[in-house]
Amino acid sequence: MPLFISIISTFPTVIFTVLLCVAVVYWLLSLSGLADSDVIEGDVGDGGSLALGGLLATLGLHGVPLPLVITLLALTGWLFSYFAMLLLGTHLSPGLLLWVFNGVVLILGFVVATIITSFLIRPLRPLFRPAQHLPIEQRLTGKQCTVRSAEVTKEKGRADAHIDGDHLILQVRSDSALERGERAIIIQYLVNEDAYWVVSEKDFEAGLAD
Repeated sequence: MPLFISIISTFPTVIFTVLLCVAVVYWLLSLSGLADSDVIEGDVGDGGSLALGGLLATLGLHGVPLPLVITLLALTGWLFSYFAMLLLGTHLSPGLLLWVFNGVVLILGFVVATIITSFLIRPLRPLFRPAQHLPIEQRLTGKQCTVRSAEVTKEKGRADAHIDGDHLILQVRSDSALERGERAIIIQYLVNEDAYWVVSEKDFEAGLAD
């Protein structure tokens, strides 16, 4: 046990230990309902940072929720680093050679973890594909937006909305006049007008209460 604790709490394994602990805490919070576990919002293959999404797609880590990718990377990297240190690192004397070995283990740990994770998530992608490929018009339905223009009427209006970390400026329409800064709920997409039908948040909540 002392050897186990020593390995997982020292460089380089401690890096993966911390990542794994963060992942475990996240999943526990998700199960308890204290954290948002929406797989669509956490998807790394659609929306969010284009640079990050492009990098993960290049590495074969796309198509599943980001928390799942991080968890698998942390777990596989931790296992590689732990056994590398257990089987080889413990036989090296403290000094420059050990530090070089530790650095190599850390780098190889991330490389091996990336390769293994890319294989592990391949069979999981179909499970998330239906949610990921919903048209943005459908994914916006039920979302909250904030009136951007001076007013929103049946003929004109604009509003700010956020989805997958992206800020969108939408053309919106409403039965009742809405003023700048007022919050509204997106009800449906109007194909002919390329706009969204919205109702004020107060009216929406009142309707649910009824």
